[in-house]
Amino acid sequence: MERVAGSGRVRGRAVLGRKCCASGRWSVSRVRSRAKVGRQGGRGQSALVGGSRIVEANHGVGTRCFAAKDVTVLTKAEIPAFIPRDDFMQQLYQWAEISIGQRGRTTFGYAMVVEKLFVDEELRGFTCKVGEETTIEVGMDDEITEKYEFIARGPDGFPVPKGKVEEIKGKYLEVRKADDNKVSENAKQAIRELISQVMKAFDSYYAFGSVFSHDST
Repeated sequence: MERVAGSGRVRGRAVLGRKCCASGRWSVSRVRSRAKVGRQGGRGQSALVGGSRIVEANHGVGTRCFAAKDVTVLTKAEIPAFIPRDDFMQQLYQWAEISIGQRGRTTFGYAMVVEKLFVDEELRGFTCKVGEETTIEVGMDDEITEKYEFIARGPDGFPVPKGKVEEIKGKYLEVRKADDNKVSENAKQAIRELISQVMKAFDSYYAFGSVFSHDST
């Protein structure tokens, strides 16, 4: 992700197998990791999340649980501290239902099944099944960022965080491959396009407060 000069927006540069991060405008963040799942270096530029974690996916009126193992982080972008996580995740899921679930074959060349992703009964994103080849997770991580009440000028003239501190759960928006299945070149291209679309939706929320907004609205 990078900031677009003079516009107050960030633009994603998500590339399959790479990490990309962006700092939000006016956000003051100090990260303290509280992830219960260990991380270890992965192949190439990807990072692997070791161990397993229990995730709930809401499908229709039912809810099912599954253990996510061998999860590979394909890309991630920092969520500014001021963005309300609950609203962002709810909008992102609603967007995914329409833009990915209903238009999957037209846009990506695959039937895409989208489901809610819950962690500890909290909506944390969504899962997307790419045909019969693999499952992609889009959601927040478990890191903690701190949001300060205001920014003041320090003795050296540089801005420093001041005031009441609020802990915000969810430092990064991650796109993850939730299995170790081998995928075809067509599926890889679909995943790249999926990452691009997710980051555009994130960009829209950052700039306009809605994943359904864009420059022409």
